[in-house]
Amino acid sequence: MQEPHPFRELLQEYVGECLPLVDTITEQLLACERRWGDGAGDPEPLRLAAGPLHTVKGNSAMMGLPAVQGLVHALEDAVALLRRESGVRTAASASQLLEWTGLLTDAVREAPLRDEWSDVEAATGRVRRWVVDQVGGLGPTSSGDERRLSDRRMAEAPDASPDTVRVDFRRLDELLEVLGEALIGHSALSDVAGRVRRRVGHAPDATDLEQTVETLGRTLRRLERAVMQTRLLPIATVFGRFPRVVRDLARSEQKQVELILTGGDALLDKTILDRLGEPLVHLLTNAVVHGVESAADRVRAGKPAEARLELTAVTAGGRAMLTLRDDGRGLDHDRIRARAREGGVDTTHMDEAQLAAFIFMPNFSTADRISELAGRGVGLDVVARSIRSLNGTIDVSSDPGRGATFSMSLPLSLVIVRSLVVEVDRERYAIPIDQVAETVRVAPDDIHHIRRQGVTAWRRGMVSIADGGVLLGSPAMLATHTEPVARRYCVVLGVGLRRRGLLVDR
Repeated sequence: MQEPHPFRELLQEYVGECLPLVDTITEQLLACERRWGDGAGDPEPLRLAAGPLHTVKGNSAMMGLPAVQGLVHALEDAVALLRRESGVRTAASASQLLEWTGLLTDAVREAPLRDEWSDVEAATGRVRRWVVDQVGGLGPTSSGDERRLSDRRMAEAPDASPDTVRVDFRRLDELLEVLGEALIGHSALSDVAGRVRRRVGHAPDATDLEQTVETLGRTLRRLERAVMQTRLLPIATVFGRFPRVVRDLARSEQKQVELILTGGDALLDKTILDRLGEPLVHLLTNAVVHGVESAADRVRAGKPAEARLELTAVTAGGRAMLTLRDDGRGLDHDRIRARAREGGVDTTHMDEAQLAAFIFMPNFSTADRISELAGRGVGLDVVARSIRSLNGTIDVSSDPGRGATFSMSLPLSLVIVRSLVVEVDRERYAIPIDQVAETVRVAPDDIHHIRRQGVTAWRRGMVSIADGGVLLGSPAMLATHTEPVARRYCVVLGVGLRRRGLLVDR
């Protein structure tokens, strides 16, 4: 059995810092491949890749990874050559560097587990030979030019910022757990202060107690915000690998696809980011394989040969909204309806939104042939389940012939969930506050029944309602088996675009 690496924790930190840098390098080389393929020999992306390369090389040296250090050093030589010589800036050159950068990505990710680096060392030799071949193809060069490659890299690479302190994420979890206990203790103390005030009235000591509790509450809320900020990371740490995924997949499918990423600076908790990458990769794969058409089909349909995927992230109201749009063929609602009917579902009165929701059901597919990679409806139930496990929602809309849009809503964090406490038949329940659209007072006359379904007026419309005791199976309701009693309040819950009311006592 292989012994654990003595510096495993340090290597994990190395991976966490270097993987985003390698993603940046990949992103810039993808930009080179695209621009140079269009005939523009713009070297600017190479300048943006030079700094991350230098940092990865230095970190690899500090961690005692000479094989990785050597590969990055060779890649620096290749980038420096391409920056200096416009004659070798071709799409083929960028593609070649992308291949080696992919191997670098694997090497960095696997650093804590590896003890054999022959493939990396072999790749380093290939990069160096490629640089020599390119230099030879340009004609005579001075030895000074070769020596200046490394000097130029050192001069142009930015130094790392010293204004950071590394903290094991487990310590942040422990700190947050202690903070959670403090918040619960403060809530109990606030309840005690309220009882004291009601008992003794406006006595000076009771007033001082309430003011102290309020001050403590403000301090704890400031501390909570500060701790939460330390756990937040830009979603770009997840987005970084997507351009390479889409590029390689599009090539294998013989399609032309451009991926546009926006909102990478949106901040989410690390616990969410760690589980968000896989469902997003599946959605992107599904879009490339089955969502967008081939270049020939697109041209025949009057579209640009190159398809567009747009992945956008924004944060608002304590949630992150992620949107993936493609300009492909869209969902075939007639096909979905037919497949649903084959499964025994009556779709007569279903609108397009209800039909589209079928693609998130297990084992539902509109494809005649199941792809090994993805399918409209094949595996999307896994995506939906992953998003919902994060207390999120996912919806899809489509314009046939113009594309589809997947919209996801996620909480910024799972570690502290603010809740609305409700009471039903003397039992208390907590409802996540970000799923509460509104609370309204209701009277018996406000509740009506349509086809045995309770409804009440809400915001110029009607919302379906359910009795809390019946829905939650409260002990009182189960013991008496009586009809639902009149409740005083309706909590309007929101999940995605759907709304439903829950009747509670208080």
